[in-house]
Amino acid sequence: MPLMRLSCTALDRAPLIREKTIENLLRHIHTDLVFCRAPEDSDLTSHVHDLQVEYMDPLFDWMEAELGVRPVLYTSIFAGKQPQELVNAMERFLKKTDNWELTAIDAVTAAANSITIAFAVFRGRLDVEEAIKLVRLEEDLQVEKWGLVEGGHDVDMADLRVHISSAVAFLGLVKY
Repeated sequence: MPLMRLSCTALDRAPLIREKTIENLLRHIHTDLVFCRAPEDSDLTSHVHDLQVEYMDPLFDWMEAELGVRPVLYTSIFAGKQPQELVNAMERFLKKTDNWELTAIDAVTAAANSITIAFAVFRGRLDVEEAIKLVRLEEDLQVEKWGLVEGGHDVDMADLRVHISSAVAFLGLVKY
C-alpha cells in the first residue's frame, strides 16, 4: 500500500501542489530534528549530546560540503533559525527534483521530522537503517534506560520503518 500511495501522490497531487510542497519542506529546515542538540553540561543529557556529536556531526560535515553552508545547532526546544543560504541551497535542490522524487523526499521528511535526513537519503549518504538510527537516537536511549513500552515504542518503530523504507524503495524505483 505505501508504494501505491506514493505513486498516486506523485501522479495526481504533486503536479498540482508542487510549489506548496516545496514551501512546506523548506519550513522543516528551521525545526529539523537533527539540529536540536542536547546540552552537554548536564548529567541527564551529556550522553545524548555525545551520541549526537558522534552520529550527526559527520552528517553536518557532509551537508556543508554538499550545500556550501553548515547548519546552526541549537539546544532550545523552541528551535532556531537556519541561515538563509541553507534555505536557498535546499530550495535549489528541491526545485531540481521531479514530482516522483519530491514525493519520496516529502514522505521521508514527514516520517523523520527532518528534511536533512531526507536529503541525505536522497543523495545516498544515509541508508534506511542509518536514517532510522538518527531519527530514533534519543528515544532509543530512553528505551534502553527505562524499557520498551509494548504497543507504543515497538509500534512507532515499525511505523517509522515502513514509512522510510517504502519511500526509499520508491525513490530507488523512480531514479533508475
